[in-house]
Amino acid sequence: MMNKDFVAVDFETATASRMACQIGIVVVKDGEIVERISKLIQPPGNKYDEYTISIHHISPEITKDSPTFEKVWEEMKEYFIGTTLVAHNAQFDQDVLYRNLSYYDIMPMGIGKFVCTCNLYHRARLSALCEAFGISKESHHDALFDAECCAQFYLNYLNGVLPDFTKVTIDEPKYNRLKKMYTGSGHEHLCGDILKKDLSQADPSNPFYNRKVVITGVFSQGRKELASILKKMGADIDTSISKKTNFVLIGEDPGPAKIEKLDKLLHDGFAIRKIYQEDLDAILSGEYASYLVDEVIMKDLNLSYEHFESHHLAFTNQRNIIASKDLFCDGKGYKGEMNYFLQILGNLGAFSDKEIYPETTICILSDSTVDNLKNGTKDETIQYIENLYNKGKSIIFDYKFLSESDILDYCKERCERCGDDVTMELYEKYIKSGQ
Repeated sequence: MMNKDFVAVDFETATASRMACQIGIVVVKDGEIVERISKLIQPPGNKYDEYTISIHHISPEITKDSPTFEKVWEEMKEYFIGTTLVAHNAQFDQDVLYRNLSYYDIMPMGIGKFVCTCNLYHRARLSALCEAFGISKESHHDALFDAECCAQFYLNYLNGVLPDFTKVTIDEPKYNRLKKMYTGSGHEHLCGDILKKDLSQADPSNPFYNRKVVITGVFSQGRKELASILKKMGADIDTSISKKTNFVLIGEDPGPAKIEKLDKLLHDGFAIRKIYQEDLDAILSGEYASYLVDEVIMKDLNLSYEHFESHHLAFTNQRNIIASKDLFCDGKGYKGEMNYFLQILGNLGAFSDKEIYPETTICILSDSTVDNLKNGTKDETIQYIENLYNKGKSIIFDYKFLSESDILDYCKERCERCGDDVTMELYEKYIKSGQ
């Protein structure tokens, strides 16, 4: 079963620089809400923008006697440490958190990883999801209300409870697409526990055992029923096709984007097997032999400087290429104080971890690690990446690289261009800490 212990968080802000004026926290244990907390926060100088007041109706008069962020943090920090944090449009709330911590020179030690319910529901607005789940949205932009909505959205996701987008009154093409995605005709959206692989009761001799499977189109079985059958057979069910996919089940009226992606990967030489209704019927009747596929045997990675260069990214056209990305950044060999560097990454909208996870897309290497690699020496960081990859049974190296200097140079350029004084101060503290 998926972990149903988490903390849902929402911030309301007083200014465009994202200084907090309210925080809502909802604690969930074993799938049940056990605690609700709402705190008003006096922003620096108790200053507000007129626009933000028009959104949440919190004003200087309301927070003139409220504690400032650093005092609220002392009370609230235990809810952020070592736990899963859930927010709707998590990139915003994470940025608010790190900006306020930075303003008061608080080190963000041990803060948990954020999960974004906005991304889980294909960028649907909080108000639209409230309608889709039958939740009143009258208190939207109250931090506690929004945090509780977010908690319910995530619980619904974990429990496989689907939103009914036919109830959404917002007139945008996006919601028409979501109505089709989540409703009937064999195209039901899959989410929750059905996407968590379970090999405990599966027969290892069947073709789907421990293989990545994607379903597209309509089958004689309902999509949820089919997914349940596949899960019992040990399939690792995905909702999107990737280079690691083993089988794509293609029914009637398959998704055009999935078929286009499948055809491209097949053209590029990836061994993905197409399964149609007649093939599926044969497999479910026990005809395994002709559908068995070997696990991909990986080639050991020998991570060299040339490999680094061939997978090296660049910040071009002032584009923030790490926004909303999951980064590996282990902190070894960096010039300055690592906490400042991690805050910079957070302010640039990225999520960083000291370990590589399936969601990781970019590895950030210290300049010293890159220099060592250029000289033919593999330090602890490079050995970790090599060893992890070589145990992962992957056919292709998917990670991209950026260096410490890449991040710092872009950070400085962006801060000067956008007038981001908060992140520029972090940059200067990092540089100074390494001198």
